[in-house]
Amino acid sequence: MWNDFDPFHGYGELQKQQLNAELDEWFERQLSTWASGPIPLNSAAYDRVTKEKYEWLERINPQAHLLRWVCRHLIMNQRIKNAIGQHAGKRLLCIVGADHNHALYEGLAPVKDIQLVYPLR
Repeated sequence: MWNDFDPFHGYGELQKQQLNAELDEWFERQLSTWASGPIPLNSAAYDRVTKEKYEWLERINPQAHLLRWVCRHLIMNQRIKNAIGQHAGKRLLCIVGADHNHALYEGLAPVKDIQLVYPLR
């Protein structure tokens, strides 16, 4: 089922090749920011390019984007919020893939009574 929500599902082979080439270019743009902060791939610059990449993917296939990224990030954010609630006053370290950082930050920044440290220093 996961493949049914591939962002390039429903496109012809030539279009898929072109879209995959563009996706590779987005990845290169992300990697070009690796040294923008003290920890590789953990910076506002990386997050900006990543967010732009996923806005592009959303335009390519809104339904795939909704399932693969929006719903996934909502679930990840809620799990972290649940952990915060279960461990009130404790320090928590959340480690995720770099492409999730911007969405988790945006989802957790409004949470009251927590100190969110991101990007890491």
